[in-house]
Amino acid sequence: MDRRKFIRSSGFSVGMALTLPATLSSCNKADSTTANITPISTDISTWEGVRALFPLDNSHVQMAQMLLASHPAPVAEAIEKHRKAFDNNPAMYWEENFMTAELIVCDAAAKYMGVTAAEIALTDSTTMGTSLLFNGMKLRPGDEILATTHDHYVTDKSIEFTCKKKGASYRRVEEYHDPRTVTVDEVVGNIKKAISDKTRVVMVTWVHSSTGVKLPIAEIAEAIKEVNKGRVEDNRIYFAVDGVHGFGNQDKDIAELGCDFFSAGTHKWIFGPRGTGVLYAKREAWNFIEPTIPPFSEYPFLEYLGNPPEREPTFHELMTPGGFHSFDFRWALNTAFELQMEMKRDRVHQRTTELSTHVKEGIRNIPSVDLITPLDPNMSAGINCFMVNGLEAEETVRRFHEMGVVASSSPYRQSFARLTPFVGNTMDEVDRSLEVLAKIAKA
Repeated sequence: MDRRKFIRSSGFSVGMALTLPATLSSCNKADSTTANITPISTDISTWEGVRALFPLDNSHVQMAQMLLASHPAPVAEAIEKHRKAFDNNPAMYWEENFMTAELIVCDAAAKYMGVTAAEIALTDSTTMGTSLLFNGMKLRPGDEILATTHDHYVTDKSIEFTCKKKGASYRRVEEYHDPRTVTVDEVVGNIKKAISDKTRVVMVTWVHSSTGVKLPIAEIAEAIKEVNKGRVEDNRIYFAVDGVHGFGNQDKDIAELGCDFFSAGTHKWIFGPRGTGVLYAKREAWNFIEPTIPPFSEYPFLEYLGNPPEREPTFHELMTPGGFHSFDFRWALNTAFELQMEMKRDRVHQRTTELSTHVKEGIRNIPSVDLITPLDPNMSAGINCFMVNGLEAEETVRRFHEMGVVASSSPYRQSFARLTPFVGNTMDEVDRSLEVLAKIAKA
């Protein structure tokens, strides 16, 4: 069978686009919906303009967008265009776009993240990315994963599952004793001290949704790099990060962080379509991971047929799970990254910091309320955790809801209430939230 004819008709070549010359891979049909996203009509040079993009119920103060974001107008429009096209002629729309649609998404993600498109696999969530990552690690019996006491349930269970399967072990280090007084030296020192001769993977969470603490990822990466200088390549330590709550509110290229792997959902701070995410792997770390779900891309399928391309497969090709997904949502993800780039990453970071600092300073001035999250923006990022004397976190959140503020609580063994502003909030809304907190604390 003619190979090119087979590729055109098979539906297994999304990954092929990632290996084409740039002049070819960027070409789309003139009538392709993926290339005709409506430009942003609001003036997003102002925060009022950004706010207008979100169809939120502003009769409530929305202080929990970090949990699941509202679709801003450009993203909603892109989803709807894809949905209509699929509904009108699903097979033809798939055939016309499957080779380029995910490349468009990966290209947009790569520009925002400061990495290459080939290093990005598309997932449905942080949970999926983290699970695929750990399940695919080439661990040997006796190898050790070092994680922390502040990681999410998903991280803990993903590590536990893979260690049971592969005969590896895991330990958790307490990287800081008190979130209120955490320092860079404390975190880096505790992690470095906990590394043993058996450690093959260090896993941390960039921003803790449990406490609001932001870990110094670049400094941890540098400490691991120093340890690796004394190890042979076959025994090097790989550094993995759950990055979801820093992804979209920090002004950092992912490559600058120095980690080998980075997993994040894009339906939180990135404001992407629900059910989308990314898993990044540095090129030098690809050989440590094997796929779990068969991918729908050129290299693995042609290898299956006994005719692999004369090149190495990309991480995108091997690790993006195959099967039919909610493509109207996945193919619209590029629009969210483009919106982030238009808003400007440094500007989003500054505004998020400004709003959160205002929250924390206000909390500190309310009697009977204990601010858990560090005030220092170098050690925190967006999520602001606190305790009201005598109240469980869930009860605090319930009272917020009754008084018109959508707050949240952290789903951990020790739970705190949280106020998490995003760039669509106003300072007036922050002040209203603080007024409600004062009433709750006084009651």
